[in-house]
Amino acid sequence: MKKAVLFDIDGTLLDAHEFVLGALRYTFSQINYPIPSDADIKKTMGRTLAEFYRIHSPGIDPSSLAKSHKEFQEKNFHLLKLFPKAEETLIKVKEEGFSIAAVSNRSRDSLLHSLKLVQIFDYFDAVVSVDDVVNPKPHKEHVLTALKHLKVKPDFAYMVGDTQHDVAVGKSAKVKTVGVTYGFLGKDIAAHNPDFLINDISQLLKILK
Repeated sequence: MKKAVLFDIDGTLLDAHEFVLGALRYTFSQINYPIPSDADIKKTMGRTLAEFYRIHSPGIDPSSLAKSHKEFQEKNFHLLKLFPKAEETLIKVKEEGFSIAAVSNRSRDSLLHSLKLVQIFDYFDAVVSVDDVVNPKPHKEHVLTALKHLKVKPDFAYMVGDTQHDVAVGKSAKVKTVGVTYGFLGKDIAAHNPDFLINDISQLLKILK
């Protein structure tokens, strides 16, 4: 029976804290707009850029803000770092017979560049970005698209992520959900009731066995 693990990328496999928050600070500074509080950012982290800026800067064209956000990130991919044990875990997940997919609300070009930059692209059997779906996370289409590509049924799949939207998309698609406590939401992700909680990405291996 085919089985799969679907990974969110930023905050799950990649330490993207400064890559994301630096882009937010840059974008809001361009319009002299106050930066949202950490609590407010957490509530919307993981949504598409257009949705994020529509919520936090009402009355301002979100597409122009998303463009500024992307401009910062295109110049600062060096800020991305693999979390400790991330690559080792991907290798062992593959050895256990699982297919692997990336499921992210980032653009396809940005996502592919990041995975190649940190040298983990080759571990993925599928990559589903915001450009590959009509309805991005937290809609279940993101997960279902990955599963269709991998030819894996929801009963035999796991969704691993660091935000409430990763948990929501997994539950909606009826796959098992794994919340990581070291990402953007931190331990607050427990409040969203993932099936499993891990403090280190390598702990995923015990869940899969």
